[in-house]
Formats: sequence, C-alpha cells, structure tokens
Amino acid sequence: MTFSRRRRRWTLVPLVVSMIGSAACGGDTAAPRPSGPLGTVAGVGVVPDPSGSDVLGGTSGVTTVASGRQVTVGEVADGNKVLFIGDSIFAALSRRFDGPGCDLLVPLGWRVSIEGERGKPIDLGLDIIDKKLPQGFDAAVLFLGTNYGRDQAKYREMLREILDTLAPRPVIILTATEFKPYIAEVNEVIIDEAAARDNLWLLDWRIISRSPGLLWKDGIHPVPAGNELMMRRIIEMLGMAPAPADGKCLPSEFTDDAPLANLPPAAPTTTDPNATTTTLDPTVTTTTVSPTVPGATTTTISPSTTSTTLVSN
Repeated sequence: MTFSRRRRRWTLVPLVVSMIGSAACGGDTAAPRPSGPLGTVAGVGVVPDPSGSDVLGGTSGVTTVASGRQVTVGEVADGNKVLFIGDSIFAALSRRFDGPGCDLLVPLGWRVSIEGERGKPIDLGLDIIDKKLPQGFDAAVLFLGTNYGRDQAKYREMLREILDTLAPRPVIILTATEFKPYIAEVNEVIIDEAAARDNLWLLDWRIISRSPGLLWKDGIHPVPAGNELMMRRIIEMLGMAPAPADGKCLPSEFTDDAPLANLPPAAPTTTDPNATTTTLDPTVTTTTVSPTVPGATTTTISPSTTSTTLVSN
C-alpha cells in the first residue's frame, strides 16, 4: 500500500513533551482556533495546570511549545478523521458498549472511529490500520498493551510497524495499567518510542489509573468514571478538530471479541461485608442486571429468591 506516502507533511518545531524530551509537530500556519484563555478546549473547559502529577514526569499530558503555546493534535492534523486503535479498554469507549467516546468528540468536530476488541494482542493494531487507513484517517489514538504476550522484542517490532505506518500523522499513545509486573515491559517500549518520534503525544495512563476508584476489581478495566477521565485526558491532547469540523461517529468495524475463556484470569475478589441486601418483589418475574464492563457476564435474578447481595465487579 502507498497511502501512507500521499499526505503532506507539516513544518516541525521543537516541543517539550512531559519530561522525556520528545517532540511533537506544529507551526504558525495552523488554522485559527476558537478564542478563549490559553489551554481552553471548547466543550471541555480549561486544561489542568501542567504542574499536575498524573502524567509521566509530573507534568500534565498537554504538549507545550517552547514558547509556551499549547499545541493539540487538531492544530497539526491534515483533517478531522481520527482513528482509535485498541483492545477492550478502547472498546469500552465505543457506542457498542455505551461508551462516552463519540459523545465527547463529535461536538469538537471530530469524525471518529473507535476500533477495539476484547482480549486481542497488539497484532490487532496491524489488522485495524490495514483496513481503516485507506479510508482516509488524519490522526490516531493507540492503546495496545493490555493483552501482552510477554515477548518484549516482538511487541517492540509490532508497535514500530504500526507507528511507522501511521507516520507522519499525529498520534496519541497511552501507556497501559500495570496490573501485572511484566506490563512494565510494554510501557518501557511505549516510552522509548515516544521519545524517539516527533509525531507522538504520550499519555501516561499507567500513572493516572493508579488513582482510587477508576478501575474495576480486576485492576485493568476502567469503571464509567475512569472512561470519562481517560477521554478527558485524550481530549486535552486532541483539542478541536480542524476544518471542516463536521463531527460524526463512524461505525466500529472490529467487533470480534475474544471469548471470555481465552482471557487472562482477573485478580481474585472477595465478598464485600458492607454490601447492601435487596429484597425482591415476588410479583416481579425477572430482573436482569446489565454489565458495564465489555464482555462481563449478565446475571439474572430469580423471583423465588428472597434476598440477594449485589456487589459491583
């Protein structure tokens, strides 16, 4: 394929990304942005002060030009089509799992496709870009590291192939939650690549996800509040879409989730002694509790049961 060679390149200017000394792309010829204070994103509000400690190196995730002007992906992208490439973490942001991704990005003018499948390794990223890039995407967001095969050399090789194919498009790349010690190998590769490439924005989710209340008990998947926070951090880097800002939620084409039996076991959980007890109305036939984690098992409560203890997972 030759589509990766047909886009125009932008003028590069030195940038400071977190504390790793990498660079991003920008220029003084970018289209005028909506008026407002420095760091304001329409529909989101004022970007947090860069002195925050939730992103790599103790800075906020916002890329900053040496002169102090904040630069977003929207300022350097050639168009407004953005492709999310991930596993179950990104699948949870899509509309097929009632995620918040499109609802937050479309008002900012982005035409967004969120592609992610449960339980898939980094190989999925190559399949996604092979199918989706010919459709004309201008930017990408990556989360590929949860289903790590414990082969760092292979992971590095495949990530580099994905990033090489996406270049020179601007790309936001997220580190993975270190729910197992070996996930640190994934993040080492991601951080190395972010330091070596001037079209990457690094969002250190491994640090952000350590905050209490953001993940389910498996220590991997974000709860709804975690999904909202992840999207807010991504939007800080993505910013407003360039013209034409005709936002649209594009359909997800990758929906072949791996069977639950093929997934790594979740961390063991125990019954919460403070859980509430609910007495069911015997006139009700059945009550179904729908999961909010992609692929979670649906539980049906029998009307013959007098009480049940509900503990969120």
